[in-house]
Amino acid sequence: MDEKIIESKKTLEKRSLELDKVSSKIALLRLAVFLAAMIILYLGFKGHNLGLIILAVLLIAGFVLLVRYHGSIDEEVLDLKTKSGVINRYIQRRSGEWKSFKEDGSEFLSAEDHLSRDLDLLGKGSLFQFISIAHTPGGKKRLADTISLKEYRFDDIADRYESINELASRADFLIDFESLSERILEKKEKDEKRISLFESDDENNELPQELAGADKKSTKKQGDSFPGWMYLAMLFVPAFNIITIILVLMGKFGAGKVLIAYIAGLILTWGPIAIHNAIIAPLREYGSGAGDYYKILKLIADNSFDSKLLNSIHDRTVSKDGLLEAIKSLGTINACDNIAFNPLVHMVLSGFFGWDYFISFAVYRWTKKNGDVFEECIDIVSGIEELGSLAVLSLVRDTVKPEIIQENALDIKSVYHPLLNMNTVVSNDADIRDRLTIITGSNMSGKTTYMRTIAINMVLAYVGAGVCAKNFNVPRMRLFTSMRIMDDVSGGISTFYAEILRIKEMAEYAKHSNEEGSVPALCLIDEIFKGTNSADRIVGATEALKKLSSGNAIVMVTTHDFELCELTTSDGTPAANYHFEEYYENGELKFDYTLKQGRCTTRNAMALLEMAGLV
Repeated sequence: MDEKIIESKKTLEKRSLELDKVSSKIALLRLAVFLAAMIILYLGFKGHNLGLIILAVLLIAGFVLLVRYHGSIDEEVLDLKTKSGVINRYIQRRSGEWKSFKEDGSEFLSAEDHLSRDLDLLGKGSLFQFISIAHTPGGKKRLADTISLKEYRFDDIADRYESINELASRADFLIDFESLSERILEKKEKDEKRISLFESDDENNELPQELAGADKKSTKKQGDSFPGWMYLAMLFVPAFNIITIILVLMGKFGAGKVLIAYIAGLILTWGPIAIHNAIIAPLREYGSGAGDYYKILKLIADNSFDSKLLNSIHDRTVSKDGLLEAIKSLGTINACDNIAFNPLVHMVLSGFFGWDYFISFAVYRWTKKNGDVFEECIDIVSGIEELGSLAVLSLVRDTVKPEIIQENALDIKSVYHPLLNMNTVVSNDADIRDRLTIITGSNMSGKTTYMRTIAINMVLAYVGAGVCAKNFNVPRMRLFTSMRIMDDVSGGISTFYAEILRIKEMAEYAKHSNEEGSVPALCLIDEIFKGTNSADRIVGATEALKKLSSGNAIVMVTTHDFELCELTTSDGTPAANYHFEEYYENGELKFDYTLKQGRCTTRNAMALLEMAGLV
């Protein structure tokens, strides 16, 4: 796949460069045609020369065709660039350069979401940043909610895995889908900048806030009607200009009257700009992406799927009455509106034909007929974005299907962390059957990464994705972590007390996890009670771990306190002990990051201090 995808990227980039050159030439040609048309039109009216006026009209028609042709070239260039960017991100995921990706899900990471912070599910360097192909707000939120386990959906795992695995086998579909999805975002940003420059900052012009989602409900309410006087103005402006031009050609008026009629039409058209903006709010909100939304829906409709969830999405796309046509028609209206984003063209169309009235009327009719059709469209697209993002993992990592077992134990072979570089990552086994497991080891030897590796792959298993292992058998469990503990100065909560509160939450859940509808807990605690002195830490950890392991939970804890290796659970069962260790080669401190049986017997703190020049 790597060679094919790299070759495809080179082909796209070559074609993009060719089109950029053509686009520059067309831009110069259309400017020349427009200027020639204006000069000839002026001479025609001044000399009452019908031949020159007809020639000017033909040049204007040619200019419009060039604008459309230039737009189609720009569309193809954008398509090639986004597709090349999508392919490049797959290459970067494999090479380990993915941490520069723009979307990392930070906006969905709350201070209370300990699981996402501890396991790097959201935020910089997170699972979200690694796998996300979501570019719509709905798709990004859905993916963030899924991987942060806002809701445990154990009953859906099989159906979700079937759909995610099917998407993983269709790399071309995913690349085409993401390319179209990303185009929507790029066009939206481009149009917002263009509109903010094009339109005034007038008190009555609320368009930029509407685009930002400030008050969509009130905007929609204003745009629900098309005033009767606007019908009259829509007909009057072009009729007035046509009659004036005819009278000028007949010699009844001087050529200057055409300019007067034009200015009058411009005033009548641009005067009620705030009302225009209210009516066309749906166009500003969705119009720039309507063409791409249509292409996405068409892509889904033109493919057949075997899995249950994808089939359901496909059926919604093709069976919803008028969905495809409604989105397509909005794209057509937007294409007409885009012509007016050229200031000169907009002035001509507005002054002579009352262009904005016709756009407003078209949007009004579309909104009245199609209502909330875009909500359905966006839901379909965000559904594919979420499933497709989870499928990305199997395209860039070696994954297997996780098995959900009934036994309250972890039976995992050769599991590795999906976010670590494949050239250096080390896999380990996890055969955890005891209620309490103590993991000791030197600093930087891999203790915390080992627990994160197990947990992040369990998250993937529970959301229906493939997991990074050779075998992955786990029960249904509720995940709890205590790793990156932060104090709260304003709230008067120290790091030590913050950890106590988190472990208390684990204990309360474990105590009641035997109740109907509950599942066992997996509690992962890193360097337990590191925020206090060693004497209190050992006493406190002993009591806390006995409390936790007395409930329906599997508890794994890392520590530098070897005294905790002697712990037993409340029923007298000794804690299982594992460790990581360092070794020295040519006087250098090194790690093999491999889990070993028993407790650790080595230390490396002094060696690390010496390496840092502090000893």
